[in-house]
Amino acid sequence: MMTRTKTLRAIRFGSFSLVAALIVAYAVWRSLNYARGPEIIIDSPADGSTITATTTIVSGQVLRATSLSLNGDSISVDQNGDFHETIIVFPGVNDLSMTATDRFGRTSNRQLEILGAAR
Repeated sequence: MMTRTKTLRAIRFGSFSLVAALIVAYAVWRSLNYARGPEIIIDSPADGSTITATTTIVSGQVLRATSLSLNGDSISVDQNGDFHETIIVFPGVNDLSMTATDRFGRTSNRQLEILGAAR
């Protein structure tokens, strides 16, 4: 038979265990973003697409990054991680290289190839 004291101890222990498990689960969930490093999502233009204009806008989103560059030049990123950069499209194959860096110095690269139509 459980006394009142033993019941209170069991409730306290159970409550403490539940709170501790929630704290650990939250810490693991939050640290997963840091473990994955930066990610680049390119919305447009699509890889391999043909561009008939002399310029196009490269747009997308970068996640978990502090800096972003396109062919070595810095790109401004808004607070939501969205970017929009106008580039000149030359006739023929245009290779684009994007690099994102996070606050720990880890990098992520995305390559994009677009074809500039002959004018």
